[in-house]
Amino acid sequence: MIVAVMLTIIAVFSLYDSALVIYQLIVPPTLPVNLIDVINALLLTITIIVLFETVTVYFRTKHVEVRALLIAGLTGMVRHILVYNMENIEPMTMFATVSLLAVLIAGIVLVRPESPG
Repeated sequence: MIVAVMLTIIAVFSLYDSALVIYQLIVPPTLPVNLIDVINALLLTITIIVLFETVTVYFRTKHVEVRALLIAGLTGMVRHILVYNMENIEPMTMFATVSLLAVLIAGIVLVRPESPG
């Protein structure tokens, strides 16, 4: 129960941060706001919401939805690629990132959606 409360608090703050970054993008700010910052904030909020949903479903059903965790992992990897510019990166790190993305995508495709009930 405490985990659900903590995730709710984090989700609210993350949603507030996303709204603030979007507002700064629309209204001329004193500091420049990058579109990548907006996307990063939104993807972080989506990841937190998916994890929150996974925890609440677990508390109700005592069953973990693997597909939701894979989607959260994929969202986190996209955030990682956007935040840490992949332009000046070693080939082995690039290969590891692409491999991890491929495994996450394959897992999402191969894991069957949970049947209701």
